[in-house]
Amino acid sequence: MKILAIDTATRVIRIALLSGNKFFSVEKDLKFGEYEGVLLLIKSLLGKAKVKIEDIDYFGVCNGPGSFTGMRIGLSVVKALAYSFKKPIIAYKSLDLLAWSLKDDFSDLLCVMQDARRGNVYSAVYVNSRNFRRISSYALTDVKQMLNRLSKISKQHKIYFCGDATLDYKDNIEKVFPESSIIGNKGYRLTSKAMIYWIKNNIGSRVSSFDVSPFYMYPKDCQVRKPVE
Repeated sequence: MKILAIDTATRVIRIALLSGNKFFSVEKDLKFGEYEGVLLLIKSLLGKAKVKIEDIDYFGVCNGPGSFTGMRIGLSVVKALAYSFKKPIIAYKSLDLLAWSLKDDFSDLLCVMQDARRGNVYSAVYVNSRNFRRISSYALTDVKQMLNRLSKISKQHKIYFCGDATLDYKDNIEKVFPESSIIGNKGYRLTSKAMIYWIKNNIGSRVSSFDVSPFYMYPKDCQVRKPVE
């Protein structure tokens, strides 16, 4: 099995390739909006692995939430490749990737918090008692709303927090959940492998290039506005 997966929803471009039992990956920190090198990185990784693009069995792409520009570029690249070679796509969420990468580091509840700007965060809650799964919807709220929402889920369990927003709001978290454990950004170094694992465990969710769309959580920002006359 050969899988090519990319994530451009954050300021770090991640590209992962599985060829048989061999794993290859590349990560590149970029300035905001600097995504022109995606195809070059894919070409370089394929060359390193000695794999032809037409031999890829499944393409994977992160469809959000995250950077408006980044996720659109990632989707455009993967949809074009999948369409050209008539191969299926498996989409995944940035919050799921980070939670999945930390599934061996928590045994109860994990709250993923990603910076959504404007004082807001993207969040979701996961449980890892008998099996790993998400137990909340994906949310876009301010931190106070997010913590209030989480307190209604449970205050009886130890809650782990991860994601780039956790360090910024550490005091807020500890005020509501004094027994919590803040993991911070630890899982980011593992998300390239998480993309491959996620795809392998979700082969049944594969779709065609026509059926993948970005997961926007700021819907008003994604609408075409009529020019002011």
